[in-house]
Amino acid sequence: MSIRKVLGVLAAAAMAVSLCGCGEGASEYDASSIGPKLNIGITFDRPGLGFSHSSEYKGLEVDLARLIAQDLGYSPNQIVWKQVRPGSREGALTSGQVDMVLASYSITQARKQVVDFAGPYFMAGQDLLVRKDEGSIKGVDSLEDRRVCTEKGSTSSQVIRRRAPKALLQERDELGQCITALLSGDADAASSDDFVLAGLAHVKGGGQLRLVGVPFTRERYGVGVRKDQAELVSTINHALEKMMKDGGWAAAVKEAASSIGYQVDPSSRRPDRLDGSLSSEVR
Repeated sequence: MSIRKVLGVLAAAAMAVSLCGCGEGASEYDASSIGPKLNIGITFDRPGLGFSHSSEYKGLEVDLARLIAQDLGYSPNQIVWKQVRPGSREGALTSGQVDMVLASYSITQARKQVVDFAGPYFMAGQDLLVRKDEGSIKGVDSLEDRRVCTEKGSTSSQVIRRRAPKALLQERDELGQCITALLSGDADAASSDDFVLAGLAHVKGGGQLRLVGVPFTRERYGVGVRKDQAELVSTINHALEKMMKDGGWAAAVKEAASSIGYQVDPSSRRPDRLDGSLSSEVR
């Protein structure tokens, strides 16, 4: 079943619950404290996760955000999509520009000092993207004196500095610029999460790029909200739990992966608990 059909089924079910007032475990969160519109921060340039084209928003995080909004009682036309970048996510939340963020937002201890997280809702791993004819880069341990491009403000930059201190790190404002640098020969590798890289390679790589396929971190994507909103975190977790039980989450993951030509087993990307677990290095 496609995610659009899943959304339709869940919308009908939600309407029925609201009319009868009898939904078991229904959310008790008062969404009126947020306001008549729900401002959601997403990426606009990450195919498969959050992507904007001709005022249409697509991707796994867009689909999950819509389902969360529905659980909070918001209709699709009450959602306001706002672009966030790695370096602006905390600021967008703390300033009130957005009410929540779903933007490949890895849960880290440093970030939890500033914002709260629901989830995690998806598991990824930092990897490397290289040109197809590149045979010497086999993982993070073979980056000495190699030019590695990352997005400014991302955890990917921090990990490369820590795990490959002799790499020649290049930070650019947008990850898409790293793809351009890789294709032109100005960089030897681009580093970000595997799902992110797969999406950009599919859309921008022209068949000339490949994933190394040796992830060296475990990234847990969370829904970021402002601090001290325990009820909202609990409600979002409840919505995520429902999606994971009724098949909506797996359908969204499959559709997102298919849209970028990436082979993914949803069960391998499903978190085992919704407790704000931190991202971690695994190699």
